Amino acid sequence: MKPKSPEEARLRTILNSMVEAVFVTDEKGRVTLTNEALDDLIAKDVRGRRAKNVIKSKELRVAIRRARKKDKATDVELETEIGDRQHTFFAQVAPLPQGVGVVTVLHDVTRLKDADRIRRDFVANASHELRTPLTAIRGFAETLLHGAADDPAARDRFLNAILRHTMRLQRLAEDLTLLAKSESPQHDFVDAPTDVRAVCRESIASLDTFAKKKKIAVRLDAPAEPVLVVTSARALDGALINLIENAIKYSPEDSEVRVAVSRDEDTVTIAISDDGPGIPAKYHERIFERFYRVDKGRSRDEGGTGLGLSITRHLVNRMDGTLELESAPGEGTTFRVVLPLDVPGEDD
Repeated sequence: MKPKSPEEARLRTILNSMVEAVFVTDEKGRVTLTNEALDDLIAKDVRGRRAKNVIKSKELRVAIRRARKKDKATDVELETEIGDRQHTFFAQVAPLPQGVGVVTVLHDVTRLKDADRIRRDFVANASHELRTPLTAIRGFAETLLHGAADDPAARDRFLNAILRHTMRLQRLAEDLTLLAKSESPQHDFVDAPTDVRAVCRESIASLDTFAKKKKIAVRLDAPAEPVLVVTSARALDGALINLIENAIKYSPEDSEVRVAVSRDEDTVTIAISDDGPGIPAKYHERIFERFYRVDKGRSRDEGGTGLGLSITRHLVNRMDGTLELESAPGEGTTFRVVLPLDVPGEDD
């Protein structure tokens, strides 16, 4: 439909330039005008339909009625389902001059609400992870103060427990710091030509004592020649240590963890495989959530903080790579870090 006048064309241009969804209803509550943002949101032409059937929300329906009858603007926050997604909107509803209708502007704040929920969950989980070892440390310390220190065997047992929980707190603090760095655009990771093989060797070497304690052999399979990518060696080392440590942690004694490096025309892939219990498909996405553990008791017993895989995903994303998971119960687990191949000098 062509605009009837330059003024209407200008109005439509302004409305369509807005990222917020906008619609106008007449005195009977029927939609008479929409912008492109609303059309994209609803995915169909809703002109002529009643507003209550377009955005199904009691709060919005009441706000539009109030604006129409009391000739007064109002704001309202609402949640509604559009298609198969739940949305949260901050709606501004205002009457038009001479009582010809009401204009509604919908600000989609779904991501902000989700971010706020994630923040609250993170604070709650972090508080729990801090409180658990602190409670244990306090309990052991009070027991020592009340006479257990006089028994050498009990004293050593309690002091070792305090040391273990203190190390867990230290690991949690370190992981929280690394997570913050991996998520922040103001990080101190520096990209440079990096030999993936060398980083793999360093990551494996740093876990040698842990692997021997668990009676796990870690084997590296890599090309004889350097495998260069332009990335942060620190970020790559952090991601690999988390993945290899996880593989060692969940592998049965006297088994092997395999680290394989390969390249094709566009990418370099680092695959870390173990013969552990495997991860059911329903947990494949959830294990990357902060503090989520499939086996909560075992992970804590092994000193895990529940942040390793979340940190790893952020580090891999920061390197413009992808993190893939292949696992099933009884079949072990393979994580693949796939990095874009950017060989220094090839395109210069």
